[in-house]
Amino acid sequence: MLIQTKTLLVSADKPEKNVLNEAARIIKGGGIVSFPTETVYALGADAYNEEMVAKIYRIKRRDRSKPISVFLKGVEDVRKVVDFVSDDAEKLMEKFWPGPLTLVFKCTHPKLSLVLAKGEKLGIRVSPSQLIARLLDAVGVPITATSSNISGKKSCVAANRVFYFFNGRIDMILNGGKSKVFLPSTVLDVSTEEVSLIRLGHIPMEEIGKVVPKIRIPEEGTDDSNSPKEVKVSSVSENPQKGEEQTQADALG
Repeated sequence: MLIQTKTLLVSADKPEKNVLNEAARIIKGGGIVSFPTETVYALGADAYNEEMVAKIYRIKRRDRSKPISVFLKGVEDVRKVVDFVSDDAEKLMEKFWPGPLTLVFKCTHPKLSLVLAKGEKLGIRVSPSQLIARLLDAVGVPITATSSNISGKKSCVAANRVFYFFNGRIDMILNGGKSKVFLPSTVLDVSTEEVSLIRLGHIPMEEIGKVVPKIRIPEEGTDDSNSPKEVKVSSVSENPQKGEEQTQADALG
């Protein structure tokens, strides 16, 4: 059943109180709102609301075996939901958060079982966006951070593209203009003591290498297991387009 999708203009830097209040009301009431991040547009819902998380999987046509990342406001909120924070994860959070870096932690939080896709890994974003920070304050729970696109399609960098894909399927689109950054976030797995690359993105690997001297990347053209190998970060080739196509890549953002 289609619903009426409302579009409101918003300032991403200084979000208007009435717009924030309405978006927060929708999310708390069991709805989905698309909004701009510092990279691409996201689909935001209460990450504890299994019905809404299931709906996001459905409207994105996303494989239910692939987890969905979430927005949190800061490091202290991260510690409340994850099982383990390594020394390298601490360094990455200190250097790059808030910013376009998704870190994947081990997580067994019972309220997040659906975004975890029944697994034990949770992708977390801490965005510099005032809009997202204030939405998190108003809603009081983690918000889904998956990109506003059909799985396998390019991420949306403008509100009109979100409308094209999701008109009648989500409750609201906050139009904050066209994204200034067209690449999604860099994604690193920090669920163990080792750091593994999941997706190349906005933060160059040379910058990651200044913080973490080694990283494990998927080995290409070897076997079906796609097992990672350990290399110096500086030897990882930059290929953002390929990174966007990786199977775990459209979590956001």
